[in-house]
Amino acid sequence: MLIAKAITTHYYGKPIRYSYVAGNSKGGQGVLMEAQRFAEDFDGYMPSAPVYDYTGRNTIAPAWWTQAVYDGHGGSVLNAAAAQAIHKSVLEHCGAQAGVEEGLVTDPPSCRWQPEITACASGSNGPDCLNASQVAAVKRLMTPVTNSKGELLYAYPYLPGTETEWAGWNYLGTDNPAYPPRWANSDLPRQYLRYFVDEKVRDHGDALSFDFDRDPGSLGRSRKIYDATSFDLRAVKARGGKILMWHGWADGGVMATSSIGYYEGVMKFIGGRKQTEVFFRLFLVPGVHHGGGGPGLIEFDAPTALENWVEKGQAPEKLIACRLANGSVERCRPVFPYPVLAHYSGKGDPKQAESFVPVEPSTH
Repeated sequence: MLIAKAITTHYYGKPIRYSYVAGNSKGGQGVLMEAQRFAEDFDGYMPSAPVYDYTGRNTIAPAWWTQAVYDGHGGSVLNAAAAQAIHKSVLEHCGAQAGVEEGLVTDPPSCRWQPEITACASGSNGPDCLNASQVAAVKRLMTPVTNSKGELLYAYPYLPGTETEWAGWNYLGTDNPAYPPRWANSDLPRQYLRYFVDEKVRDHGDALSFDFDRDPGSLGRSRKIYDATSFDLRAVKARGGKILMWHGWADGGVMATSSIGYYEGVMKFIGGRKQTEVFFRLFLVPGVHHGGGGPGLIEFDAPTALENWVEKGQAPEKLIACRLANGSVERCRPVFPYPVLAHYSGKGDPKQAESFVPVEPSTH
């Protein structure tokens, strides 16, 4: 990065006015690591769906999820039909959280859906319901990771609404000419345990053999190297830097609640919401998958919002997120900085952003 800045300055013959860094997933982890360790490098930071707890998400959590869905024969008890049945049921219960039917889960933590709701009737089985093994699997997917003593190891289980991106994470996805079918949560622990954790390659270790009592204690070295979990962003704030973090609520790779956890950790460390919002804001976008795409409001301009904040002092009060259909705008709604929710005002076209108002969670 320092070399790139030197080359750019030399080429243009003048100093760089503003520097920005953005990244998604592992890239988002890199952005937060920059902010935590090298705050002088950039003026604006845009991490999206950051895997900041790199060790926990790539080892402990996917081992839990893989053991949850494993069918005992090398595959997963879940499949596309089960995910579709779940999604249909979830929307029936939580598709109108903002006061109007949207076909999206807009506040997953408040969605009280449980897999038993979609369970097949006794003695029956079919594509529109979950069998007993699938119900048990989904219950564990949606339960925080603990050891045998009940001690919390990873706090961010799967959320209602993420089932639209379970393919490739919790069961094999469809064939793609560019990528072979993959079950990522099954693959990640093996790679991480063997090649990231110790100075030398580990001979053993995978998702199915991971011991939640014994193995987490062996991950200390990798946590020091790869995790970007520090809440101390005082240096960014002191130099006038700005952080705009966003995450899709339907992310099936990294739960959006993990970004909430990080943001709340920073708020506590910095001294409160007002002190944090002057330099750091989090936006949670309904129906967006891991870094983009998904059934929701996937069109929004976060980079310009960050630039205006850094260069013009215009703090982002909202993002306008939209959905296109056949090249035209189908619907839009505002996304307010966490923890503020968007709610239909009861007046106007619910497909127009101006028909929504900000609501504090305490009054929602």
